Amino acid sequence: MDENKKWMHKETERQRRQEMGKLCTNLRSLLPLEYIKGKRSASDHVHEAMNYINHLQDKVKQLQAKRDALLKVSNFSSTGPENESSCTTHHLPPLVFVHPFPGGLEIMCSYSFRRSVFPMSRLLDILHKEGLSVVSTTSIRRDGRFIHTIQSENPNHPNMIDTDYSELQIKLMEALSSSIDDSIS
Repeated sequence: MDENKKWMHKETERQRRQEMGKLCTNLRSLLPLEYIKGKRSASDHVHEAMNYINHLQDKVKQLQAKRDALLKVSNFSSTGPENESSCTTHHLPPLVFVHPFPGGLEIMCSYSFRRSVFPMSRLLDILHKEGLSVVSTTSIRRDGRFIHTIQSENPNHPNMIDTDYSELQIKLMEALSSSIDDSIS
C-alpha cells in the first residue's frame, strides 16, 4: 500500500510538471520577443508577463483618454440638454486630428458651420497633393459643428504607423483657419 501511494504521488507530480511546462510554453508564445529575449527560466517569463500586462494596461488607459478627448471635442458625449451643448460648441476653434492605422490614415476635422463653411473638396485636394488616396469619408452635422472623418491610404508607404503627420495636421488646420478668416472678413 505504501508503494501505491508513492506511485500515485510520483504520477501526480509528473502530470503537474507537464501541465506547468505546457502553461509556461503557452505564456512564452503570447509574449512579444523583446520581453523574453535572454530570459530562460519560467519565473523570468512570469515576471516579464506581468511587465507586459502592466504595459498593455497603461496603453489602454492612454487610448481611453485619447478616445474621451476625441468624444469631447466632437461633442458625441451627451453631458447636458441639446440646447446647452450646442451653445458652447460653435465657439470652439476648428480642430484636426490625424491618426495612423495599418495601411493608412484617419483624419478628423471639426469646425463650427456658424463661423465658416469649409468645402470638403478643399480638404480632399490637400490630401491628394500629399499623395494620399481617399478610401472613405463621413460627414455629420452635430450641435452647430461639421465633423468630417476621412480614411485614406498611401500606396507608396503601406506602414504608416511610425510616420509623423504633424505637418499634414498643420496644413489642414491652416486651411480650416483661413476659411474662417475669409468668412469673417
